[in-house]
Amino acid sequence: MIRLDNVSFDYVTFEKNPGLMGSVHDFLKRKNKKKRAIDTLNLNIPDGELIGLIGPNGAGKTTFAKLLTGIIEPTEGGIRIDNMNPALHRRSFYRNIGVMFGQKTQLSWNLPPMDTFNMLSAIYQLNDEDYEKRLNYLIEVLNLKDIIKTPVRKLSLGQRVKCELLCTLIHSPKYLFLDEPTLGLDIGTQKNIYDFLLEENRVNQTTIIFTSHNLRDIEAISKRLLILAQGHIVFDGSLNSLPVDINDHQKFKVKFLDPNNNMVSKEKVLSISELQNEIDSVGEQNIISVNRQGMTIEDLVLSIYKEWDKANEKN
Repeated sequence: MIRLDNVSFDYVTFEKNPGLMGSVHDFLKRKNKKKRAIDTLNLNIPDGELIGLIGPNGAGKTTFAKLLTGIIEPTEGGIRIDNMNPALHRRSFYRNIGVMFGQKTQLSWNLPPMDTFNMLSAIYQLNDEDYEKRLNYLIEVLNLKDIIKTPVRKLSLGQRVKCELLCTLIHSPKYLFLDEPTLGLDIGTQKNIYDFLLEENRVNQTTIIFTSHNLRDIEAISKRLLILAQGHIVFDGSLNSLPVDINDHQKFKVKFLDPNNNMVSKEKVLSISELQNEIDSVGEQNIISVNRQGMTIEDLVLSIYKEWDKANEKN
């Protein structure tokens, strides 16, 4: 069980004054400034949940993940995971979590993945029999048998990501934190990873929290969606309960002729009915083309954040 009670986190920065005298002044007396990255979060995550976390750059996603994994402590409020404070009970807590952050790798570039797997077994002090059983299972489901003795530098990105997943799961963690697990991968490899994560969640009841900028990830994996914007959770629920319909609000690129017969191109997030109104206002005879480009994460978050902000203004 993961529980956050009124959790906030402030980054401390300082304002730099211009010029040489400004540098001297900064050296003698800095003017610190606080920036709130996470603002009063209250959240309960039962065991076995599969959660997608999305938000624009600067929304607080990485800070949120660092708080949950005990890398940093909240400025205010409290975090309890299995009744432990992640930042204070690191030794026992870290045995129960697996973390895969973006471009941070556990693999050694010039060594085969198998060497890293064996090293992690020693670090986690795994029983030989349990380690062999878990390792063989993960190698099979991730289809890694033919590459575990190949130097990492010779592996494709997709193969390296699968090996990173194995590293993250070799000790059978109860909680799994993934940052952009399918970034840069082809559609086939993405699907393999989706299927694997769903199976891991189903069989072992592993609680999985992952961040993504890819709506395909969210639709394929998450049973519960958290949307983070400006340090606030502005949505917490299933995809079906989104206040904005992903399939209705799409980004359309409309090319048309203005009254001076010049070609104009506009990109807008519209519903189908709003698109029809746009076409009517221009005149159907002046439309050159209409292309649907799909709704981006940024469009989705912005739409929901506006709804959330309006609701909070009324309250």
